[in-house]
Amino acid sequence: MIRWIRLLSVAALLACAPAAAAHSQQGSDPMGVMPPMGMGSLTQEQISLSIANSQLTVRFEPLNERLLRLLAPDAYRALSGMIANRGAAIDSVSQSTGTSQPGLMLVTVFGNVPDVRFDPTLIGVTINSRRIDPVGIIPLDANFSRQVLAIRAVGMGLFVFPDELPVYSPMVFSYGSVSADGWANKIQLFDRELARISSRARSQATQQVPDSSVKQ
Repeated sequence: MIRWIRLLSVAALLACAPAAAAHSQQGSDPMGVMPPMGMGSLTQEQISLSIANSQLTVRFEPLNERLLRLLAPDAYRALSGMIANRGAAIDSVSQSTGTSQPGLMLVTVFGNVPDVRFDPTLIGVTINSRRIDPVGIIPLDANFSRQVLAIRAVGMGLFVFPDELPVYSPMVFSYGSVSADGWANKIQLFDRELARISSRARSQATQQVPDSSVKQ
């Protein structure tokens, strides 16, 4: 029985790995495929994009599971744990707005000057020339709730969108009139990491497959 379970696990890895590689070759799915868990190596900085003016720096970090699995294990556990801890609040926003598959984004705001105010409602995402506004905002700390930051202080909030964010499609993040359109360049990095994970998964699966000549 244990051998059969092991074989089924190997088969799952083999099935997942070619699918992951297919995205790099075709690039047709804006959501991307689901990588195996625990094999990523990217940092949070690598899956985020920042914009700044003289008063604030705003970092945007989409939390699509397909993207999170490209992270190194420690970073993946930290963000997954944060999402799980806010599960009740996310469900409340989803139910009140009729959202069945919400998209999530972590927004971190840094104060560049003393006692700077910020307005979370000025944050948005544009996809294919269409602006997508959040259906709910969940403050993660007191600074974000107060919407005032001291110099070098940080505020964090979880933004809930009506649909999953298509992380393998070019997106533009904005705060008021300031925007950042460098996400398209990130997709190349995601493709390379996905291909690396896919190759590693195939290699591990091949090593685990027992010799067919051995008696069962």
